[in-house]
Amino acid sequence: MRVALIGPVPPRLGGTTPGGVATHQVHLAAGLASAGIEAPLLATNTRGEPMTWKVKPDEVDFPLYRMARPGRARRDYLATIGARHVARYAAYLATRRRAGSRREMLADLLWYRHFLATLRPDIIHVQHPLERATYVRLVQHFEGWRLPVVITAHSLFGEHDVATIETLMAPNLRAADRVIAVSGHIADQAVQLGIDRQRVAVIRSGVDLERFSVRDRAAARRTRGIDDATCLVLFVGNLEPRKQLDVLLQAMVDVRRQVPTAELFVVGSGESAGAQDQTAHLLRLSQDLALAQVVHFVGRVEDSALLDFYTAADVFALPSTSEAQGIVALEAMACGLPVVATAVGGLLDTIQDGRTGYLVPSGDVGALARALLLVLEDEPHRQTIAAAARQSVERNFSWPASIAATIEVYRDVLACR
Repeated sequence: MRVALIGPVPPRLGGTTPGGVATHQVHLAAGLASAGIEAPLLATNTRGEPMTWKVKPDEVDFPLYRMARPGRARRDYLATIGARHVARYAAYLATRRRAGSRREMLADLLWYRHFLATLRPDIIHVQHPLERATYVRLVQHFEGWRLPVVITAHSLFGEHDVATIETLMAPNLRAADRVIAVSGHIADQAVQLGIDRQRVAVIRSGVDLERFSVRDRAAARRTRGIDDATCLVLFVGNLEPRKQLDVLLQAMVDVRRQVPTAELFVVGSGESAGAQDQTAHLLRLSQDLALAQVVHFVGRVEDSALLDFYTAADVFALPSTSEAQGIVALEAMACGLPVVATAVGGLLDTIQDGRTGYLVPSGDVGALARALLLVLEDEPHRQTIAAAARQSVERNFSWPASIAATIEVYRDVLACR
């Protein structure tokens, strides 16, 4: 079986954007390689020189192909793709009214075509039903190919506007041979969009249980210069409106009335959020709430630093308006951290309220503060929750199980052809 993987990769592998989809993609690629399946990955959020096709970093063992942009008068680029294909795809784009640069879209389409023509896969697996799935459909149409396509849906309603879902995501999902949903919540939404329930498989993302594990808390705090007496609340994620960090900041005011040593560490940036970057707003709000000295905006960090923050924290907070599954919540739980999150989307499947963490109504400052205090003010209870969280991840969110289930989807698709 030869599988063409198409999706983003995290910054440590050259990706321009972080996030759960990129993390998922890398683990899937490495897991398939470990299972003996040839599955090269076209990394759609990287940019390299033309013909820099195969990269094999030390930390992964699968072929990673980087996208490339043609420079001015790059004849080698045209020669690689072929003038006939360039002309045909360019003519198509010239007739279409689309947002964005036609030149960049042409470059993307041609690299997709070159990748698939070079690999000649048995099946194509695309992460998320956005533009990359559309490019696959267009290439198949132009080349007259009938390669089966699997699409993993990581989020739908609540994280994308209705127009994007109706005009882009829904048609791509309906055209796929199979849809993998990362939670039952996403599967239900896919069915609402008209996808046959029989074509939808729920396969949860896994967690690297060796990398994300219970470690030495005191050592992690020494490394990061955090006082032993600090009650550390941790947030990890993009600084965008959906994450509702403003709600968390307001909750911290209430928390500090009861626990004066409580501090919040915010790991992540708003770079990938574009116009929705909340960094400046959140900095102003922390000043207005007199929290500037106890709320630490750390920014994006290396993997080793992220592990230190997970280990050093007392509780993890995820107050989002929507989460397909909440990869960062799973990472925190694997590190033995209680999680306080909103009762939305895939988090309802990830966290058992009162046992492996706490779920609160979205946007409810008081409920969020009370749940954080339940964890911070009772250390024995915190330790019980932390142990149950780790056990839950070990039992329900292992990558080997996710990879095995994905391979079964591939086999089912090929058997139906």
